[in-house]
Parts: sequence; structure tokens; C-alpha cells
Amino acid sequence: INKKNLDIGHEQKQKGKQKYIPLSKRQDRPEAALWLIKNYNILSDGQIAKLVGSTKNTVELIRNKTYWNSSNLAPKDPVVSNLCSQIDIQNATAKAERREARKKKELAKNKKLEKKA
Repeated sequence: INKKNLDIGHEQKQKGKQKYIPLSKRQDRPEAALWLIKNYNILSDGQIAKLVGSTKNTVELIRNKTYWNSSNLAPKDPVVSNLCSQIDIQNATAKAERREARKKKELAKNKKLEKKA
């Protein structure tokens, strides 16, 4: 007899299929990205895009103040907008700090090698 194991209780996240975002909520992502840029400038564009659910290109435009609606953007906390959790932000900043420490260590190592040569 044929038996099938199904996980009915767990929903799988579908990639590529976007759910409808109301007009009033569409400005939340760029505003959240601006808030993260101002408060956690150590985060990379990719990390901010992942936290907010935007693209790296949009985050780069917001960072460079060339976003089409940058004059009307007001920083808004992404946790309040329910785009990510505080734990996600803390994990991302910890990862960025480790990356920065690794870069500093590598630069010090390169300087040390240059002095010997």
C-alpha cells in the first residue's frame, strides 16, 4: 500500500511570486532602507536590500541620494514597518562588524609585509 508523508503544517516560501502591496505601504521599503543607511552605515547594500526586501540598486540610489523620490523620503524604522525583526538587524550588524575586522586585519598584515620587503 502506498504511503505519502506530507508536511501540511509548514508553508513554503515561494520565490518570485510577490504578494500585492497596497499603495499606502509601497513607500515603506525605501524609507526603511534610508533608516538603516543612517543608523547602521556599516551594513552593505546587499544586507540592507535583504533586510528590507528591496534591490541592491535601489539601496545604492538611496545611499547616493539619486533615488527618484529621495526628496520625499523620511527615515522609518523597518521593525515598526514589519519588514524585518530586531534580531535580523543585530545579526546583520554583527556580520558586518566581523567583515570590517577581517579587512583591518588583512590591511595590517599587508603593511607588515611591505615593511619587511
